[in-house]
Amino acid sequence: MSDQDLQPYVVVERRGSNIVAFIAGALMGAGVALLLAPKSGRETQADLREGARRFTEGAGEKLTDLRDTFEDRYGRTREGLGERVGAIRENVRDRQRKAEEAIKAGKDAARQARSDLEARVAESKAAYRAALAEGPSADVDGEEEAGIAPADAEEEDDEEGDRESPE
Repeated sequence: MSDQDLQPYVVVERRGSNIVAFIAGALMGAGVALLLAPKSGRETQADLREGARRFTEGAGEKLTDLRDTFEDRYGRTREGLGERVGAIRENVRDRQRKAEEAIKAGKDAARQARSDLEARVAESKAAYRAALAEGPSADVDGEEEAGIAPADAEEEDDEEGDRESPE
């Protein structure tokens, strides 16, 4: 390799408008074509007018076709979006309705559970107060009402006694 290959180099890029160059080239080409045309000035002018008229008509037709195509696609897209939005709204309403029903069911279940709990607490308090009112020297019938079976108490005492003396 030579020393020149190892030297850094700079690339300069120009950022210009290519449209301006294109239009300038087109105008110059049109001017040259008019100067070198084999027809007379009047014939060339008539040809230019005819070409401009055809271009205008063609552009008008193309524009009309483009507008019709756009309107058709716009209408179809709008209908499709309308249907989708309607389906989404219905889906949201349905889910909202289901959520409201679930919330209501949850609230009802919570109320019922609270009522059941309050009833159980009230029963327990009543049984406790009744047991306190009867006192510690309650007879056998009082113990059965309070939920204490005398036979069970004696059996527990016997079992505890058996455990203490392993004879």
